[in-house]
Amino acid sequence: MEPEIGIVGGAVTPPSSVAIFKKRVMLVCPWMKNVHPVTAFCVAQLADKRRTSMMLNYGDAFVAHSRNTCADLFLKSDLEFMLTVDDDMLLPFGNSKFFNAYMEYDVPEPFCSFNVLDRLMSHNKTLIGALYFGRNKTNNWPMYGEGKAEIEYARNAPHNTIKPTRWVATGCLLIHRTVFEDIEKKYPHLGRGPDGMGGHWFSTSEHNLLDHVHRTHKFLAEGPMTGEKSLKAYEMLEGALRDSKRQSTLGVGRMCSFLYVLQNPGINLMWILERFADILDITLTGPVDE
Repeated sequence: MEPEIGIVGGAVTPPSSVAIFKKRVMLVCPWMKNVHPVTAFCVAQLADKRRTSMMLNYGDAFVAHSRNTCADLFLKSDLEFMLTVDDDMLLPFGNSKFFNAYMEYDVPEPFCSFNVLDRLMSHNKTLIGALYFGRNKTNNWPMYGEGKAEIEYARNAPHNTIKPTRWVATGCLLIHRTVFEDIEKKYPHLGRGPDGMGGHWFSTSEHNLLDHVHRTHKFLAEGPMTGEKSLKAYEMLEGALRDSKRQSTLGVGRMCSFLYVLQNPGINLMWILERFADILDITLTGPVDE
């Protein structure tokens, strides 16, 4: 008997009769079994059936698998955006007293009264993330590409701006469906199977290596084997080794496979950063952030 891994919720499309909202969003919860109650409350406050659907996938020891499943099912829907929220996030949803109480820091208006979904969508970007700080008390640097170098800027909250960045953490990330579609076109090895499932959006850094292997295999399979052909195949494998080492995501964190894929040529996306969330500790809150 195969183990049951998580429970996948189907995508429920918002009523088509509601015309006031043109952009529809799926709230995605790729959670572990222990979810911070404040996070669950924040997500519940963001849910609006006039413009949002919701999906839960939990129980897999490797959260990237849950993210992959959620992305596959999101693409099966006709929804436009996917807002993925980790299980330890404090999000603003329009209640300044609640947000500041758990921030342990008085974030000024209008920032403390923002709705994170409205705020992120207002920038009209295909990919935009809310910035927060890491949980580690000694290295709690801002969770984006230039965070270590810009830690003083990031802590001087709030900033009414967005900025391009190399990557931003996935704790609160708004993704347009074209992001996944562009990945699939550029890297078919990461794409879904015939049933629309099995995409490797968040869990692999092997796409370039697989591409090299397939091209080398095709090259060797065509025509007779010669010394010149053997040398060429060796050079192709050398190139594969160099690229796989350069683009490997081993040791960079579970969120970065997806983010690093997007930095490759052929996927024209704008990386944008907005300081707008906090990470919750097991008992209270994480570092001060906006």
